[in-house]
Amino acid sequence: MTVKNDSTVTFIYTVTLEDGTVVDAVTHEEPLTAEMGQNQLLPVLEEQILGMSIGDKKDVVLSPDDTFGPYNESLITEIPREEIQLDPSIKENMYIDLEDEQNNLYRGKVLELTDEYVKIDFNHPLAGQTLTYSIEIIDIK
Repeated sequence: MTVKNDSTVTFIYTVTLEDGTVVDAVTHEEPLTAEMGQNQLLPVLEEQILGMSIGDKKDVVLSPDDTFGPYNESLITEIPREEIQLDPSIKENMYIDLEDEQNNLYRGKVLELTDEYVKIDFNHPLAGQTLTYSIEIIDIK
């Protein structure tokens, strides 16, 4: 049996950066199950899983355009301290969640804290990274 557009696939994977750093993993203890054709996976990853069989393993290299996009310098912003309420425990390199006037949530990494401003990077932590998904198919229904 091979993976088709209407298959339900159970698989494990490890995601690594180009330098080999593991950034995510799904193991045999808690494998991931996804319905193909339902936009539950990155489209390019789903394309690569089609045609695989139980026990098959594959490394899929994804460019930033296929995952979290290129790193965008314009997503770094400085917010005046008087315009932002920060918990006193917040330090540089920590992630914070901010809400705008329309109640949209944004997660950003604090790059710099001064008395005048807070510099925050709103890029996804994996933006600009080439990712390798090492996949193994466990079950197909």
